Amino acid sequence: MRITNSMMIANTVRNINNAARRLSEAQERMSSQKKIQLASDDPVVATRAIKYRNYVSTVEQYQKNVDDVTSWQEVTESAIGDLSDVVQQIRTLTVKASSDTMTTDNLADIKAQILELRDEAIQIMNTSYAGRYVFGGFSTGEEPYALTLTDVGDTVMFKGQYLSLGGVVSADTDDAAITAFCSANTQYETVTAETIKYNIGFNSDVIVNTEGQNVIGEGAGTNLFDTISKLLLGLDGMTSYKTADTSTDPATITTETFSLDGLLTDLDDDYDRILKAQATLGARMNYVSRVAERLSTDYETYTTLKSNNEDVDVSEASMEVSTAEYVYEASLSVGAKAITKTLIDYLA
Repeated sequence: MRITNSMMIANTVRNINNAARRLSEAQERMSSQKKIQLASDDPVVATRAIKYRNYVSTVEQYQKNVDDVTSWQEVTESAIGDLSDVVQQIRTLTVKASSDTMTTDNLADIKAQILELRDEAIQIMNTSYAGRYVFGGFSTGEEPYALTLTDVGDTVMFKGQYLSLGGVVSADTDDAAITAFCSANTQYETVTAETIKYNIGFNSDVIVNTEGQNVIGEGAGTNLFDTISKLLLGLDGMTSYKTADTSTDPATITTETFSLDGLLTDLDDDYDRILKAQATLGARMNYVSRVAERLSTDYETYTTLKSNNEDVDVSEASMEVSTAEYVYEASLSVGAKAITKTLIDYLA
């Protein structure tokens, strides 16, 4: 077969273009640090890239959720710890007040301290994280606890309802006033748990919040603020209080007697409830910590798989660029010699 000059030129140009394309692809891989630029370059690598990127993105979102859960729980744990300290201080003052050596002025000073501690307890139970009140259940936008002055004395409200509607009332209060108050208002009662959950892993949810009633208690005579109310009455020299059973209509009012010494048992019960809430929260925090460690391992694993699938080896890519440059330059040099020859050159 006769090889013509035009055939030589065409083959030379085609080979130069192939070398140029090879050099361009090598330089693009080197500059982008990626094995492929389009899915059509290698469908297998492209398919794996989508899968691994999805894994990495999912783990990153779980890690963000874990960080949010951890911060929420740490704020809650700190608040419960502060409340625990407040109850311990109240108990110490109660022991001190029950001494026979206390004078009226001494008891008045202790009462002033108890009032401050009650206000502090309310502030603690209104602790918020990132604008959300951690003890309010689903009602994260408003302060859950508030001290309210009523016709039957100071009482605490929880999420817009009375924490203890007919609980500890001064024995001097008229029965009719207590009955009217109970008839006109409602008491907070837990119907269903208002648990806020975060997804922190593959099919793994965790409860992030601790509800206030699980820390303070609820119902007449079974919450921390009722215990404080009895203590305040005792510091005023009273040994009895009135309580109303709101399950009857009208409310049934009874008188209960108490002593400062007896309040120590109530305070211990309140303290035990706080410790139980703290222990439950601690178990959840330990679980979240373990999940965080697992997610860290998963992230490292999937990131490595993603990198191995997509990223080029820099040393190999650099060598490939150098080789492609050499081949391209060589093809240009040879092509220049071949293309410049004409029939006149051979006739001369």
